[in-house]
Amino acid sequence: MFVIGKIKTYIIAALGILLPILYVLGRKDGKKLEKANVLADELQAKEKANDFYKAMAEHEDTFNPSSRSDLTDRLRRDGL
Repeated sequence: MFVIGKIKTYIIAALGILLPILYVLGRKDGKKLEKANVLADELQAKEKANDFYKAMAEHEDTFNPSSRSDLTDRLRRDGL
């Protein structure tokens, strides 16, 4: 019984010492993962913006409204 009590005490002490170290390492890895996710989201947003501006540039030269109905037809067809 006495030996089992000492083993439990050593295990508890080891976990008490290792827990803050594991916590710090986990936070460090978590920051790296979060930073990678943020960069991926920013890249995706920039690609969407580039696609939007490309589409706007393609339609910019082809549309010359001559009347009010041309403008409303275009807005109904393509949106803003």
